[in-house]
Amino acid sequence: MNAMKRIDVRRIDLNLLVAFEAIYEEGSVTAASQRLCLTQSALSHALARLRELCGDPLFERHGKATVPTALARGLIGPVQSALGQLERSLNQPAAASSGRARRRLSIGLVSLYEAAFVPRLVACMGDDPAYEIEVAHYQPGKLEVHLESGRFDAAIQMQVPHSSQVCSEPLIDERLAIMARADHPAAGEGFDLRSYLEQDHVLVISSERWTDFVSLEFERLRLARRIVLRCQDYWTACKAVAGSHLLLTAQQAALGQIVSSFPGTRLWPMPRDMDTVETMEVRLYWHAARDSDPDLRWLRGKLRAIFAA
Repeated sequence: MNAMKRIDVRRIDLNLLVAFEAIYEEGSVTAASQRLCLTQSALSHALARLRELCGDPLFERHGKATVPTALARGLIGPVQSALGQLERSLNQPAAASSGRARRRLSIGLVSLYEAAFVPRLVACMGDDPAYEIEVAHYQPGKLEVHLESGRFDAAIQMQVPHSSQVCSEPLIDERLAIMARADHPAAGEGFDLRSYLEQDHVLVISSERWTDFVSLEFERLRLARRIVLRCQDYWTACKAVAGSHLLLTAQQAALGQIVSSFPGTRLWPMPRDMDTVETMEVRLYWHAARDSDPDLRWLRGKLRAIFAA
């Protein structure tokens, strides 16, 4: 492979860098073209120009995954920082600038789990954060593809098999819980399975294609809840629970972080006569190729400390 030649940045079409960032983050030309509202042909042409400019393929096919080369992995951080800083400067011309580019650190989730750790992660960053944090969801089964492509720097989900190219460590033994009004007429000292199934429920789900862990458990047990509200975030679901007799079933760690923000509600254990799993091991995942990256080691250390607490 030829060494990257010296490039005069004044001759670079900025759209090439935008295309590079989109392909890197989305993990494919097809998804990147949809994000940028361009044809695949136009985006492929842009990638070809950038490859010629850099003297490097930048992305290679490994099975079904589009994997960035070493040069691409080295470029993405500066490109993201430069484009982000330029966008902020153009949109907020009067804002004071510290002159320091922030690296974006991305965290992937397969469940709506932000409430369990994001507020505390932001608090750890202080008043002058060194990083830009991005949290996004992905479909189950896509863990390794997204870590390999660099779409996510780290991912949090329940334990799954993976290759030696992915590293992982346990974060927490999670369990399910029920959020309801403290004066819910069916609760008593707690819900049994019959009273639980007779209630109206709210489901937090991000899209029609999504299947959350709670729904998978109900499918496994061949039980059916009466869902009367489907929404996309915990805040909306909790607000609905606080003002009604709806039940919300979700991970206890996430609910425990936000239940105090909704006076009149509390958490209840799952019905004792419901044969659901006692605990689920939630793990932190990252790609072995980026194991020694100091910024990602910082991120993993903070997440480890947050969940340990």
